[in-house]
Amino acid sequence: MNKRKLLVLGLFVVLIAAGYIAMRQFAGMKELPPERPKRVSTNFVRVNEVTYQEIDTEVVEYGRITSSQPLDLIAEIGGRLFAGQVQLKPGVNFRKGQLMYRINDAEARLNLQARKSQFLNLIASSLPDFKIDFTEDYPAWQKYFESIEIDKSLEPLPEITTNKVKTFLATKNILGEYYSIKSGEENLRKYYQYAPYDGSIVNVNLETGTVVNPGANIASIIRTDLLELEIPVDPKEIRWVKEGAEVQVSSEDGSQTWPGEVIRIADFIDPTTQSINVYVGVNAQPNSGLYDGQYLRATIPGSRLEQAMQIPRRVLINEDQVYVVKDGLLQARRVNIEKITQDQVVISPLEGSGLNTGDSLVVDLPANAVENMRVTTNVESSAPSGSRPRKADNQSDSVTTKNRSET
Repeated sequence: MNKRKLLVLGLFVVLIAAGYIAMRQFAGMKELPPERPKRVSTNFVRVNEVTYQEIDTEVVEYGRITSSQPLDLIAEIGGRLFAGQVQLKPGVNFRKGQLMYRINDAEARLNLQARKSQFLNLIASSLPDFKIDFTEDYPAWQKYFESIEIDKSLEPLPEITTNKVKTFLATKNILGEYYSIKSGEENLRKYYQYAPYDGSIVNVNLETGTVVNPGANIASIIRTDLLELEIPVDPKEIRWVKEGAEVQVSSEDGSQTWPGEVIRIADFIDPTTQSINVYVGVNAQPNSGLYDGQYLRATIPGSRLEQAMQIPRRVLINEDQVYVVKDGLLQARRVNIEKITQDQVVISPLEGSGLNTGDSLVVDLPANAVENMRVTTNVESSAPSGSRPRKADNQSDSVTTKNRSET
């Protein structure tokens, strides 16, 4: 019984082995499918020939224009506020020399007239002494006495010829009274506020008819015929800006332009913006379209670089390197950066392993670009159908990088 089982089991194993061997033989007789060719990826890059030439640099920045002379009209004396030739309302324009407002000066004027009457009395009582003791000076003092008018400012005193005359005038207190009256005349001018320039009223704090105290802020005004554009400049760019340089000021959309001039450059960095403020003076003619608080663009001409080249900013790698194509391979080269703008970089020759004249500069890179990558240059503006080359800003010889696969 056991022998029969062993015989059956052995026969079963032999059948399985024979089936496996037959399967292998039949599998070897089957033809293999043809191998698919490997996909070869070709990296096309656009290049420009490196050429250095003269380039005029410029600094383009934006800033807010403000009045060159904003003023707060502060009352130096107290009294009731009266209107002048200009209505004290925000937005009202005025001309230089117009009376902005006045403060009631009746009491101060009467006190001054009383002082002048006393001064007249002093000189009148001194004229007989002049006639006897200072005969040569008498005519001048007599004429001065006759020229005094209560409602007008005092004329300068006659020339004091000798120390005796000076002593006499001091003992009579004529000098003290004269300068006291002149002080009162100067104080009387503080009751009248005249416009110091052509401008506009920004805001009004006190209305006419109110009683003001010394030091009260009556109104704020700005000068409208001479404006300043304050622009922040990066400290790295400040070397291109020179005081006195002519500036083209324009609106944000470029539809309007005005001439300007760099009038001063700050010698410190603004801690809030980490930039250096440059101030551009702009003369605003009537109806020129310039307003205080307007946001404008300033184009400041800089120095001339004798040997320089402008390249798209996007071609920079590692901040100061670019790729060139040599013998069909990408190679990194350092560049000497002179100036960086939003879209462009101005470079100059760098001694040693820098970018040399005649090199093939890659101006658009594959996304996976690495050094020693094998590439094919494309110097003409060719692109696959349905695609549009991307143009470099401000460059007519813009270039496009393309990656495509051929089977």
